[in-house]
Amino acid sequence: KTWFKVVFHFEGNRVVFYVEDSTTANALKQVSRKITDKDKYKVVIQANPSVAPSSVTHELRAEDIEHIKNCMGKRYDVSQHALDLNSLRNDPDLISQNIDVMLNRRNCMHTVVKIIEQHIPELLSLNLGNNKLSRLEDMMDLKAPALKILNLSRNEVKLERDLDKIKSFKLEELWLEGNPLCDNYRDQTAYVSAIREKFPKLLRLDGHELPPPISFDVEELTTLPPCKGSYFCTDDIKLLVSRFIQQYYSVYDMG
Repeated sequence: KTWFKVVFHFEGNRVVFYVEDSTTANALKQVSRKITDKDKYKVVIQANPSVAPSSVTHELRAEDIEHIKNCMGKRYDVSQHALDLNSLRNDPDLISQNIDVMLNRRNCMHTVVKIIEQHIPELLSLNLGNNKLSRLEDMMDLKAPALKILNLSRNEVKLERDLDKIKSFKLEELWLEGNPLCDNYRDQTAYVSAIREKFPKLLRLDGHELPPPISFDVEELTTLPPCKGSYFCTDDIKLLVSRFIQQYYSVYDMG
């Protein structure tokens, strides 16, 4: 399934991805209408020749990376350790430099992740809303151990399992509203339960305080004090006292 990882994304109700050669493309095309989805509809697979996607063919130029770094610096709130990358592609500074930063492209997300690692590893809050993110795999390399708040609202994340890519983050607040995956649950309770299973430390979801998690009190084990040896002046006294105690408890137990 490695071919799914080459710019895998959604266009409306269609899934689009690239493969590296015509042999693979033709093999996939041969199974068109031979497999069914979960609703028993036959899956149609089309294969069309295409140039390689830009995110695969080139890396960002050094001067572009520097502009992105400066842009991120302006969007970083030092007092809150918060980085706001909401709708980054529409940033006026980047547009003025003709830099197209789409975080759903691997090279762009990789650049942002590296800048965070190198310059703001103390990051507490990250806003990635409105960036057309459909895959979170490229966030797995994010090194921000203090991260507590993540905003992924109004993106294109469709499946709950996509969150597995970021469940190692010890999040206390998460925003997912506006993503297709939110429509996969029968009610709010099921939604909260599923997300909390991924992020057990979560306190707020989509801006709402969560009820405290159900837990069970476990009785603490009582540790008995260590047994300490007795002190006797002589062995004769020790023998005398030991015999007395044995006889005393023997009589006590019998009656």
